Amino acid sequence: MFSLFLSLRKLEPILFLSKIGRSAHGLSTFFCIFALSLHSIQVFGASETSYSLPRLLKLLEKAPLLTNEVDAMQRMAKGKVQEVEMKRWLTTFEAKAYGGVVPDGKLTDPRDLNSFRSYDFENDFSFSHLGGFFRTEVEIIQPIWTFGKISNYQDAAKMGFTLAEWEQRKRTSEFRYLVKRAFYTLLYSTESITTLKEVETRLKDAAEKVEKQLLKDADNVFETDRLKIKVFQADVGNRMIDAVRGQKISKAALAEMLDLAGDWVVDQDKLIAEQVEGLEKSQIVSAALRARPELQQLATLISIKESERLAIRGDLFPTIFVAGKINFAVAPGREDIKNPFLVDDFNKFDLGAVLGMKMDLGFYRTINKMDQIRAEIDRMKAQRAQLMAKVKLDAEKSFEEAVGAVGGIVVNEDGFRAARSWLTSAGLAFNLGTAETKDVLESFAAFFKARADLVRSVFNLNMALSELSDVAGTEVVQRLQ
Repeated sequence: MFSLFLSLRKLEPILFLSKIGRSAHGLSTFFCIFALSLHSIQVFGASETSYSLPRLLKLLEKAPLLTNEVDAMQRMAKGKVQEVEMKRWLTTFEAKAYGGVVPDGKLTDPRDLNSFRSYDFENDFSFSHLGGFFRTEVEIIQPIWTFGKISNYQDAAKMGFTLAEWEQRKRTSEFRYLVKRAFYTLLYSTESITTLKEVETRLKDAAEKVEKQLLKDADNVFETDRLKIKVFQADVGNRMIDAVRGQKISKAALAEMLDLAGDWVVDQDKLIAEQVEGLEKSQIVSAALRARPELQQLATLISIKESERLAIRGDLFPTIFVAGKINFAVAPGREDIKNPFLVDDFNKFDLGAVLGMKMDLGFYRTINKMDQIRAEIDRMKAQRAQLMAKVKLDAEKSFEEAVGAVGGIVVNEDGFRAARSWLTSAGLAFNLGTAETKDVLESFAAFFKARADLVRSVFNLNMALSELSDVAGTEVVQRLQ
């Protein structure tokens, strides 16, 4: 399921813009529509009536879609630490038990150990002289000094918590980006619907005026103008279907990721440019190199491998331990023998402890393992250097895109004001009969193109800042921090 939500990164609003020409044929697509190319996303709902973007991001911190994976990683790290900790105490703690049937064996003269009578198969075997026996062995080994074999594995296992923490930050950053993309896309599609409804209204008014002018046989209206408007209306209907679909899917994406239920809405009905203060490229690059989870995870993996190498190096040295053993055996018809040099495996009780040493003499094999891990460490260090260069370039690219998006808003605001004035003057001239339908449609198309460009520039800015926050590993928009 996770792959479904990663596809949210590919949500790209597509602007269907006409190339406004001077000829009548250049007016075939005079308007601008927002359509959303979206990948598959599933649906949830919400329990509240209205949600702001900061609140949605706050809900993300407790969303099962995010927390379940992180909790599992933390449990895995805890289990690994406990596994290594167990190797610190009683590395060997084994018990063996045996049972069966054996023949009796008795001494005929206690002063002569060779004067025994055995009722086994080689002598006077009889089932009446068989009896059950029981034997058990318990062996315990406790390491005292391992020259880093255990302690370094403990250090490596504890770093699993650090990996889990950085994985949590990574997943959180990714899902924050997806939530913001879905939120801004929802507003984008909502404004698209508003724009399209206005297009429909103005087209309807234009069609009525053309019909009246045709009845009056006006010089500034032609039969082809009626057909052009019908084609425009059909296009608007198709784009409206796309915009409504995009609105529903964007809302569904938010509901799915945040585990919402019920009827709910967002607290905005139009896109608003996010505000940032004191944003400098050097700070963004520095934050990215310092807080990017992928870099920190790779650094942690290098440390884990270093600890693993030190643990393997411990095999070049002996392991000093204390070993204890208990033997107990009992069988019928056995005599207790006090001679320590004589052992009856079916009748004894021994216990004792010794100080011992164990060492792997395969030094070449150990050194080879260390060399392999060293090569792996060098490879990861090279990968980290490559990733640092990529992160730096991504941070610079995202910063420049954000700066460019700010400039795009300024340019499109000027264009929108100019297009609005053009539309007003062209409409007045058409009503007075001094302008042709072509001139009105051109101004109409320019107005909606400028309006679409302005909304798109706001969307681009917000998404550029979202991308910048994701790349930098820290939120750059103050109200979302």
